[in-house]
Amino acid sequence: MFYPCSRWDLPTAENTGVLFQNLHDAQLLMMNQIIVLDHKMLNDLRPVGTGFHAGSIPSDAVLNFNPYATPREVIASGGIVHHRVTGHLLCIKRHGVIDLPKGKLDPGETIASCAKRELQEETGITDLTQGRLLGTTIHGYRRSNYFDVKTTFWYSFTSEANQFTPALSEGIESVFWLPYADTEQTLGYAPLSDFLKDLRSVIKESPKNSQIESLQSF
Repeated sequence: MFYPCSRWDLPTAENTGVLFQNLHDAQLLMMNQIIVLDHKMLNDLRPVGTGFHAGSIPSDAVLNFNPYATPREVIASGGIVHHRVTGHLLCIKRHGVIDLPKGKLDPGETIASCAKRELQEETGITDLTQGRLLGTTIHGYRRSNYFDVKTTFWYSFTSEANQFTPALSEGIESVFWLPYADTEQTLGYAPLSDFLKDLRSVIKESPKNSQIESLQSF
């Protein structure tokens, strides 16, 4: 959630102001700063026009303070790659953490083409059939004096690749297939694990081609 406010005006349980679900809406108010809040730590969110009020805001829900870091939007795209035969998911190990292939959007690039390019660059796979957009994840992290709010668009893909070329220059140590349930448990980032759990009703691990192909029509 995003809280536009005057400088150093941190939200409290008594004086909350309006919270927004996306950074763009918060930026429209042209305030001195925008506080980024972990929505999972907010209780009793109540709709107010296009925003929300929160019943209480714990101090550790504030993500970009002490020192303050200006939030900025980052757009990325990646792939949920399903093996056509085994039904396993394609994973990477980057800087020692299990992850899914993804990367930032280049200028003038479409989000869909970004997903395929990043997959090819990070894994070396050329055998890729791209399907529909499955959804998005959002997470934030500090970078210098900014707090990057990254929205990643996830597309479905299928492949039968068995040879990979990890992008070592990007910190990718290995590329491999994992069973769906194992991927949920071993991913190093909670937003991705939660996203896969939400996709259970769409992506079902099965060697049957009819179910694998359903990824392309979702």
